[in-house]
Amino acid sequence: MDSSLRSIVGLSLICLVAIVAADRPLIRQVTNRYRKFNDHLIQELPGAPPVPFAMHSGYVTVDEAAGRALFYWFVEAEVADPTTAPVTLWLNGGPGCSSVGGGALSELGPFYPDKEGKALLTNPYSWNKVSNVIFLESPAGVGFSYTNTSADLITGDERTALDSYEFLVKFFKMYEEFAKAPFYIAGESYAGHYVPQLAATILKLDTDSAINFQGIAVGNAWTDASHDNFGAIFYWWTHALISDTSFYGMVKTCNLSSSGPLREYQQGRLKSSRAELQCDDYIDLSTKEMGDINIYEIYVDVCVGASAQAETKHFAKQLNRLRRGALGALPLKTSANYDPCIDNEVEVYLNRPEVQEALHANVTGLKYRWTDCSDIVDYSYEDLLSSVIPVYTDILLKSKLRILIFSGDTDAIVPVTGSRSWIRTLDLKIVEDWRPYYLNQQVAGYVTKFDNMTFATVRGAGHMVPYTQPERGLYLFGNFISDSAL
Repeated sequence: MDSSLRSIVGLSLICLVAIVAADRPLIRQVTNRYRKFNDHLIQELPGAPPVPFAMHSGYVTVDEAAGRALFYWFVEAEVADPTTAPVTLWLNGGPGCSSVGGGALSELGPFYPDKEGKALLTNPYSWNKVSNVIFLESPAGVGFSYTNTSADLITGDERTALDSYEFLVKFFKMYEEFAKAPFYIAGESYAGHYVPQLAATILKLDTDSAINFQGIAVGNAWTDASHDNFGAIFYWWTHALISDTSFYGMVKTCNLSSSGPLREYQQGRLKSSRAELQCDDYIDLSTKEMGDINIYEIYVDVCVGASAQAETKHFAKQLNRLRRGALGALPLKTSANYDPCIDNEVEVYLNRPEVQEALHANVTGLKYRWTDCSDIVDYSYEDLLSSVIPVYTDILLKSKLRILIFSGDTDAIVPVTGSRSWIRTLDLKIVEDWRPYYLNQQVAGYVTKFDNMTFATVRGAGHMVPYTQPERGLYLFGNFISDSAL
């Protein structure tokens, strides 16, 4: 080998080493920075590709006496200095479903599992492109979160909000370099309760403004039973899913503030009137008329034979009285290479012992199986039926928070029609008329602005917007936290 060729080869090897070093996970380069709580730093996540950002996970005890601890996964922003980026807390709904399995590994986190649940694939539309993101499993009894007091498993909105607030207080003490960053809360589905109620709790209890709270964003938000229930059956009818008979029958006989699509078998309450019996009959009829469609996103197919995920999505069961079957499937993503049965792979991945060890999860003496939605949490049915509209009118809209309500327009569980209905009751002044917004020269959705609130749809998205339209979801969220026009 002559000297010139040797020089070229040597330079190539140096460049290759530099490229490989640059591509190594930053989690191996930040150990000293997080020395004080290094036991929460994820050193190496099984099956994960190299990533240029740090991740942390573990438990924060929110009640010492009860032994109640919440599990979190914190993904730092993929920017040069993540402490300068916003911090967003993401909450999935249920009530009682996991933000780690849903948000982190199915929707807006940096990874998706492969079809075998062995390796993780990079999500190019992860929300940590624009923000640090905390995925919190709440309340205790959900996912890896636990309590040593069995009575804690009987819970509702108030304790969930207080525990989440206690978590945030302790989180920002642990990660004090992020405490001054703009803070946002985001979520979807039953997070329509979680998010505004936690926001109100922060405004009430954070008297010294230790949390730099800036705003909230909620997608396909379960907010008010009467409006959201009517919005659902109206959506079914106007989208040719059910007959005139069942629609008008439900309108006439169902008390949509406490029954209708929301009445579930588990309540065990005897029907006390002829109207209630007729309401049940019309709901059963509408279920048969819709057939085995994917009610989370009506224009895609179901995941056939997905028995594991068929038992996990409790919110759909509560909203539609449907025993989990074909309708339990999650929606297909719009990209051609997406696995529609992702819930199964997430469950396989998170139940691998080496994964739990890497995440510092399931560390109690009694090991248990991770599930997407809890079978042990007894969540208040009264809270589920309660309206959070007063939280907006009495607290949030009087604050300086920025508020985004968004809605995937192919969702039939908590559809856009219900959201538009309850927003209208707020009687807000329109400051920007309804208009389309664009991404990649295509209409990505529609937006209108009020005094203190923005409402936006996401075209072609189902119940889980970041899951079904990831690029549009990231675009919407990024513009919100940067306070930019769509």
